[in-house]
Amino acid sequence: MIDFSINKDITIAKSLHSDFYTKEKYFDLSLSKILSKSWQLACHKSNLLKDNIYPFTFLENTINEPMVITKSDDRISSFTNVCTHRGHIINQKKCFRKRMKCDYHGRTFNLDGTMNSMPGFENVRNFPSDRDNIKSFPIIDWNDFIFTSLNPSININDILKDITDRVKNFPFEKISFSEKYSKVYNLDANWALYCENYLEGLHVPFVHKGLNNEIDLKTYKTKLLKNGVLQYTDNKNSEIYAYYYWIFPNLMFNFYDWGLSVNIVEPISSNKTRIKFLSFITKDSEQLNKKIKELDIVELEDEKVVLNVQKGVQSQFYKNGRYSAEYEKGTHHFHRLICQYIK
Repeated sequence: MIDFSINKDITIAKSLHSDFYTKEKYFDLSLSKILSKSWQLACHKSNLLKDNIYPFTFLENTINEPMVITKSDDRISSFTNVCTHRGHIINQKKCFRKRMKCDYHGRTFNLDGTMNSMPGFENVRNFPSDRDNIKSFPIIDWNDFIFTSLNPSININDILKDITDRVKNFPFEKISFSEKYSKVYNLDANWALYCENYLEGLHVPFVHKGLNNEIDLKTYKTKLLKNGVLQYTDNKNSEIYAYYYWIFPNLMFNFYDWGLSVNIVEPISSNKTRIKFLSFITKDSEQLNKKIKELDIVELEDEKVVLNVQKGVQSQFYKNGRYSAEYEKGTHHFHRLICQYIK
């Protein structure tokens, strides 16, 4: 068993042991101790404009929990998407209905999760009871983004407040999801290695030549938050280029002048990860098209180095390394959070 302790003093600390990225038992630990207890982004309210039933999977391929978001009047709720009769999936696709209906035996549920009706159960005693209702889960409704959790033990309120206070002029009410500018990437590397790369700016001059020409790395700053990190830097005109917020363990909210890029890092196995880039824009334009292409270039540059790190951490001659006290505060904070929740 590796020692899950990272010294709080970054100037003497050593990074996570390489086994964390390569051994299945540590991947399983990260699922049970961290990801299964995290808050995940379920949808944006724009997904509920025409539909009031929105099924989704909580961390598909790992936790793989079928869930559904419902909207009844102005009330938004989160439930399991599994029928209490025989375990059939209730909602197959997003839709607008007064009630949820299981297609297997016709059991219906109200939008508040209570069972409404069930054919063939007229002579069943003590039915229905509370156990015939579908289980509800907590939600966070923040600036039209809906988060939910199966068993929340990671508090993200502080980081959401920091975003609200810092980007108070951001037009949340004007953005909408753009499928055109959203994309899914698949990476043959551990999810934590991808997050580590995101959380430090030391690699920028060496990996991102184009981005490095646009920003002033001397103004790069990292702010450590409870269960999160903020990174930001100026452009060449001494204006904020972007705010990069990371929400432990696997969510990224990147604020630009054109809108918001939400990145969801979905672990698949110890060496496979899916990254969803969800774009929320104010309006389409040729300039926006160019900027999204630049984001894609940066992403592919990042993936190239992360792939090489995945190969390197499998070496018998690498166990762990040290941190740059100036540029790798975010990565150090990430490692300490992993240790905190796994212990």
